[in-house]
Amino acid sequence: MNRLLAAGLAGTLSLTLVACGGGGDADSAPSPAPAPAAAPAAAPAAAPGGGVMAQDWVVVDEAAQTVTITLVAGQTTANNRWNYNGHSNGDATVVVPEGYAITINFSNEDPANLHSVAVLEGGTFPATFDAGTTPVFDGAISSNATSMTEATANGETETLTFTASSAGEYALVCLVPAHALTGMWIGFEVSASGEAGVRM
Repeated sequence: MNRLLAAGLAGTLSLTLVACGGGGDADSAPSPAPAPAAAPAAAPAAAPGGGVMAQDWVVVDEAAQTVTITLVAGQTTANNRWNYNGHSNGDATVVVPEGYAITINFSNEDPANLHSVAVLEGGTFPATFDAGTTPVFDGAISSNATSMTEATANGETETLTFTASSAGEYALVCLVPAHALTGMWIGFEVSASGEAGVRM
């Protein structure tokens, strides 16, 4: 029993010396401490109370009363690339002031699917849209928006221009069959108070 106790104490003492840096060669330098991990990049702070935040893809010119939106379909892998600028299922809302001239520079980065965009009334969306679907504002729809073979393809761009003439809550929606139903839409609000930016 005394041998077991002595062996246990010797083992503990050896571990203590190693852990504290003792018991080694006097000429050896202690191991450097590991470098601290890099701090993760800070996410953009949410606006107080769900307010509107500036985003580089929504540019407002108050003097000219214009808003230019760079809208990219399939920009990330989120929602199977069925997203706008990485957002889907209404998790972001573009806010523009009422009466402003709106330009949407629309492009598609999805390598596998065609996409489209239109400003529609919000709510639930069907699996398929009628080819004659009319947007809320004249000009607020991309070409061949309901077609699986003729909508905006990978690498293509299109420019939509219209006036946000009526305040209200709408949506930017992909009209290609099944895309809106599976979440390819974000909010589009026309603000009577002059707010502009993106609400997330």
